[in-house]
Amino acid sequence: MVSSSRRGRVVSLSTVHHGHDNRVFNKEAKALVAAGYDYHLVISADRDGVDQGVPVVALHREESRIRRLVVSQREAWHQLRVLEPDVLHIHDPELIPLALAWRQRHRCKVIYDAHEDLIGQVDTKPYLGAVTRPLARMAARGLVGLAGRSADAVVAATPTVGERFHHAPVTVVRNYPWLSNYTTTPNPVPGRLAYVGDLSEERKLSFMIEVTRKVRQRVSGTHLVLAGRVLPRCQETVEQAVAEGFVEHLGLVAPTEVPQVLASAQVGLVFLKPLPNYVASLPTKLFEYMASQVPFAASDFQAWREMFDGFGAGVFVDTEDVTATANALSELLADPQRCRKMGYAGRRAVELGLNFESQAEALTDLVAGLLEG
Repeated sequence: MVSSSRRGRVVSLSTVHHGHDNRVFNKEAKALVAAGYDYHLVISADRDGVDQGVPVVALHREESRIRRLVVSQREAWHQLRVLEPDVLHIHDPELIPLALAWRQRHRCKVIYDAHEDLIGQVDTKPYLGAVTRPLARMAARGLVGLAGRSADAVVAATPTVGERFHHAPVTVVRNYPWLSNYTTTPNPVPGRLAYVGDLSEERKLSFMIEVTRKVRQRVSGTHLVLAGRVLPRCQETVEQAVAEGFVEHLGLVAPTEVPQVLASAQVGLVFLKPLPNYVASLPTKLFEYMASQVPFAASDFQAWREMFDGFGAGVFVDTEDVTATANALSELLADPQRCRKMGYAGRRAVELGLNFESQAEALTDLVAGLLEG
């Protein structure tokens, strides 16, 4: 491990993610601060300042993609002129041209952090149509190719994401949870199902609600706690379910508050549509449930079975079939001892290596190498 006494100005930049994004802020920013760098996070936030030890430079939040490309990028460029980074670490594909233009003028090193398979992600966007989807896919291929040819390094959330980049050096930094965040003692409420993350139909929002409704017919008191942003066209679905009385929506929860939410759950849910970008993903939520000592119920994707089945920390269900999923959840909720056993197994797996403590060094050593090169 490289000594934490090394110095160099590192700036992480995002115009898309919110100020407490789990990967950007809670994991990678905190790891870089802890490593001793002169570090700044430039991101959408309410104000400049030090937030949980992380120096934050606030950008105005622009919801419109066009305004982000024009207004937010102009503001970001101004902040780069003020901060003059030695390493610029970007988290949004739309910032790739800006970052490379900055490097051309100022000779800093550029890291592109690939959170997801950008090309595969195009197929998950419901607002894209027959004409716009191929154009979006072409643009995604262009940006990925540009980063792969021109960035000094790529950080990828999974090996599969990293395979898209054929020329730049790739470092995999998985989205495991900080073990040190998950110290809350489990206190599961009988019948409580929980989901933490964005709320959308691609993430099976209506399906989760319908399954909960069906499980209640067999397991009295079953209810669903949702914690996350409501994405476009889903607000009415959430409001109707809350009005029925068996769904609670906590809104967007900060990463450091997730352990407290999950500590009260009997089972954690991760249901996704079988889209190309999802079936081979690394589902952060499963690791968070495991760290919280909460058994999971997850979509039965082959890649997920291969990754998680050996831990004995949860069950895989057919999330295209409401009845089959409800039956599996009913059996699990009715067997608290089985839930506890799965919870212990998941927590043990996280303690043995599925934690961000095991990933942070790869990121900090990458930055050290770029500064020394």
